[in-house]
Amino acid sequence: MGVAKNVLEPGAIVAAFTAGTLINRRRHASLRSSHPDVESPLLHSAPEDLKPDDEGYDERRIRNRRTIQSRLLAKFPFLLEIWYWLLTYWIYQGLRAFSARMISGNKPIFDRAERHALSILSLEHLLHLDIELSVQRFVFRQKPWLMAFLARVYYSHIVLGVVFVVYCYTFMPRDKYQAIRRTLALENVIAFTIITLWRCMPPRLLPEEYGFIDVLHSNRGGSAWTQNKFQLTIAAMPSLHFGNSVFIALCLLKFSPHWYLRVIAPFWPMTMGLTIVATANHFILDALVGASVTVTAFNFNQFMLYLLPVETMLFRLLRLEKP
Repeated sequence: MGVAKNVLEPGAIVAAFTAGTLINRRRHASLRSSHPDVESPLLHSAPEDLKPDDEGYDERRIRNRRTIQSRLLAKFPFLLEIWYWLLTYWIYQGLRAFSARMISGNKPIFDRAERHALSILSLEHLLHLDIELSVQRFVFRQKPWLMAFLARVYYSHIVLGVVFVVYCYTFMPRDKYQAIRRTLALENVIAFTIITLWRCMPPRLLPEEYGFIDVLHSNRGGSAWTQNKFQLTIAAMPSLHFGNSVFIALCLLKFSPHWYLRVIAPFWPMTMGLTIVATANHFILDALVGASVTVTAFNFNQFMLYLLPVETMLFRLLRLEKP
């Protein structure tokens, strides 16, 4: 069963990306006709100091349009979004994996992460927010069937996130989609900074006397996303699982043209909130900080525009012209 899940999850991602590529293909793409520059400069005209100004820029664009890779991208512009997603995802996961290996076996760091977790519990107790253990015990005792479902909800956020990207690209105004894409990248930068500077142990890793049970990493509940030797375990603060669920709901509520999605959107963060608490993978404050991270990233998403020169250089090296 574990092997099946490890195949089905990546397969679902590939299927979603394939569907997005085919749905958004340009049926009458022509390299000689003018197409709206939907990807560059991501939202509106780039700052003047970011625009290429070398004399050969226009000539190089014309040459690059004739390459096979540019023709393919002109026909299937969503391929560029797959590249952006893969780049964001693997940079973030690569940094987490590197961090995990760097601190492996470093007892002082893990002890500090435990103290941080206990300080969160103390603060939550002061604020009457320390409900994590009560929620987990309630689910185990009253609704045991629900725990297996919640364990699957936890790692389904990646597949759902990909479906969300495909949906936004297909149905939302281009400027809104580009702001969403930049937000997803910037939130990873902010989150990784926090988990590096303030490492925090999740409830499930606290000593047994605190009563939490590890659900996600059991033989029945785990997945390829939660069980691997490069996993950074002391990264509970912030919870991007919950932060992203809130962000998805807010984007659908504000920008989705489909009323039924606006109706069901709030149920996703509610479900994810229950999931991260019942599975003892995050504290309530982790969730609140995670939501704050995504909102902050959205408000300052234009910061990512300053990476445009790097992107321009890469496309020049690959002889690619954006669709």
